[in-house]
Amino acid sequence: MTLDQLPLAPVAPLSEAAADGGYVMTVDADGRPTALGRLDSGEPGLPPAVLLPAPMTMAALCTGDGLDLLALNPYGALVHDGGRILGVLEQHTVAAHLVALAARGTLRNDVPVPLDAVLAGAYSTPVARVVCHCGRLTTLTEYDPDFPPVCDGPAEATPHPLAVRAG
Repeated sequence: MTLDQLPLAPVAPLSEAAADGGYVMTVDADGRPTALGRLDSGEPGLPPAVLLPAPMTMAALCTGDGLDLLALNPYGALVHDGGRILGVLEQHTVAAHLVALAARGTLRNDVPVPLDAVLAGAYSTPVARVVCHCGRLTTLTEYDPDFPPVCDGPAEATPHPLAVRAG
């Protein structure tokens, strides 16, 4: 089952947010998402946006490196089809699929089969767009909270560990 076939929660740009407490996202000057969250969460700012391609299967998400990116956002991830945001794949939906995969014994480190090397159709990589406390926007394809990546920062600054800034 591909991500666009799953139930996705609606999301609105922060500038169009309603008072109903739904999901909101911020976007950069090019219209690409930078943060995703809820205004009614009581937390200052919004966590980084994690972007997942619509054609990706839930099994590919749950058994690949894209799963680690979900640690950056407690709500879930934005599912996109090209430049169009389809909605939010919520954490509880991913968790339910992880439980099912774990029960079948099909999580990471499964023995690969020859067909694993074949990519059918268009392929897109899950990414997270993180704004560091220094203001630099960084795109990540993998994330380990125990070993944060290095942020290059502005040209005059020295490299430092990427520190997630609330959007």
